[in-house]
Amino acid sequence: MKPAHVAMRPAIDKAVEHLLSRRRPDGGWNEEMVWCPALTACYVIAHRAVGRPLDAADKAAVLRHLDCWQISDGSWGLHPASPGYLYVTVLCHVAARLCGRDRSHPSCRRALEWIHQRGGPTRTPTWGKAWLAIAGLYDWDGLQPLPPELFRLPAWLPIHPSRYYCHTRMIYLALSVAYALRFRMPEDDIVRALREELYPEGFASVRFADHRGSVAESDLYVAPSVPLRAAYAALGVAQVAVPAATRRATIERLLDEIRYEQRETSQQAISPVSGLLNVVALHAADPSDPTIDEALRGMRVWRWQDEVEGLRIAGALSHTWDTSFAVQALCAAPGREHRTGALEGAVRALLSYRVADDPDDHRKHWRSFTRGGWCFSNGRHRWPVSDCAAEALDALYAAAGATGGEVPAAVAAEAVEFILGRRDGSGGFSSYEERRGSALLGAINPSEMFDDCMIDRPYVECTASCVRALASALADRRTAAHADARAAVRQARRFLLGEQRPDGSWIGSWGVCFIYGTFHAVSGLRAAGMEPGHEAIRRAAAWILDRQRPDGAWGEDWQSCLERRYIAAPEGHAVQTAWALLTLDAAGVRPDHDAVRKAAAWLIDRQRPDGSWTLGQPAGVFMNTALLHYRLYPAVFPLWALALAYRAKNDTPR
Repeated sequence: MKPAHVAMRPAIDKAVEHLLSRRRPDGGWNEEMVWCPALTACYVIAHRAVGRPLDAADKAAVLRHLDCWQISDGSWGLHPASPGYLYVTVLCHVAARLCGRDRSHPSCRRALEWIHQRGGPTRTPTWGKAWLAIAGLYDWDGLQPLPPELFRLPAWLPIHPSRYYCHTRMIYLALSVAYALRFRMPEDDIVRALREELYPEGFASVRFADHRGSVAESDLYVAPSVPLRAAYAALGVAQVAVPAATRRATIERLLDEIRYEQRETSQQAISPVSGLLNVVALHAADPSDPTIDEALRGMRVWRWQDEVEGLRIAGALSHTWDTSFAVQALCAAPGREHRTGALEGAVRALLSYRVADDPDDHRKHWRSFTRGGWCFSNGRHRWPVSDCAAEALDALYAAAGATGGEVPAAVAAEAVEFILGRRDGSGGFSSYEERRGSALLGAINPSEMFDDCMIDRPYVECTASCVRALASALADRRTAAHADARAAVRQARRFLLGEQRPDGSWIGSWGVCFIYGTFHAVSGLRAAGMEPGHEAIRRAAAWILDRQRPDGAWGEDWQSCLERRYIAAPEGHAVQTAWALLTLDAAGVRPDHDAVRKAAAWLIDRQRPDGSWTLGQPAGVFMNTALLHYRLYPAVFPLWALALAYRAKNDTPR
């Protein structure tokens, strides 16, 4: 093996070529974000429920995908590294049967055995029970109360759904309609067969109301609290007294909200999770509604398909996110003068992803302003996010510096205003919307499988990204005098310092987990003007160095996210090693430091012939339990880390 400083430039050049080879026709990047086969199962059920079953080719492709994900014990997991979840396994088994697979197939036999060993469908979490009720395989009386009238309460109440995290709000908006209408798809031979195999004791004999709170241990992450159980009891009593006319008016009001969401998002919805429920709710209210077909066509945007992994539904599209990081990595790499065309194409793509206006009458529909922001995706669904906007703006400034261009003044100004609109009284920055609710809303988290899903709150990573972007904008002569931006950077610095843990690390919410949070926090503090000698930076660097593996790599296990403590992974991880190197670079650790040399050598030694690195364990996460693969991460972050180490080693300007 060559010394790292000798082999570094060829490794960087190969990584650059590999990254460039993965560009989209529009000049940007968008790689699949891999989460969970339950989304694909819901896609199958929704199509069947509204009388538009998938065609034979799609069914075969779905079965191919389910086969790729099924674990040897017959179950399906919540994410790529997950053990079996009853929620996912029940839905995937139902989807497989709806796609034509016979009960006697080995896959179905193994799944049914696993399901029965864990108590059957009555122990599925609430979201799973709702989809089973839609499929005619569960009774709505077996769910905790979901009265739509919650959305008609005065908006000033601290428990009003408009204060919830937007994804949670949109899910329960559609679920409440389906619940109120007690919708279920028509009973036919396959429904009767599924009832028989899922409930060997007989579907008609099950007392579903007795299982409202039943959740399998494998799936339970947040047990219903005393306040939530009390709320369920009160809602159960209150909904009986709702007059029929009031219920009808409430359902129509919620349907208006669903139609608004579909219209404002180009029929894509904020995500396929709520979008598929929107389709079902529209059909439940009026099977002849022409917008049902429009909504189903909109759901196609979330599809990924190939011969190996079949047809699946992605949890998100990542045009802005991937393109922003790719641009920053390319701008860090040496020899960038040969990539001017690629950077200019990426800039055009980023500008095309930008949200240029606000939703119509957005305050009436509990929406925030969106002008000047960027979505995680290409912007078509118009739900921009603070750190996506921040990373996009930072990428535009990096590209301008690399190519001699300039960020359009209006783009920079509107982006700054959008980012500032997501700051919090604490000095931190939230994600989709300004913080609206108290942390106490977490006490009535009804999801059972997920945590941190009730409010949009300030996050370490969002705050750090926003600080970096604001610092870049403040270095621009046209926005340098923005007093609010300067104040926001100072306040965010205090927030980040306050979030540092006693051991020197920060906990992440959108990546695994302490390494990710520390990487972002240190970069944010440096952008906010903090010097490497500051105690907080020194403690962070020491924490990173203490967790380096003997082979030179870093690796943090995904279970850190669940247990909220650092857990070392059994092997090194290329992306996490890159995050650690980027942290050390930001902390001012010299490139000839033994830890940096060993880490660079480890990355170079494990680079694949095509210039990429392996995915390893999932590196992304949301709501603590939902782990994700970001397929572009191994092409971006190791390149970025090696590029900065190379430049520091050779005293090359950045």
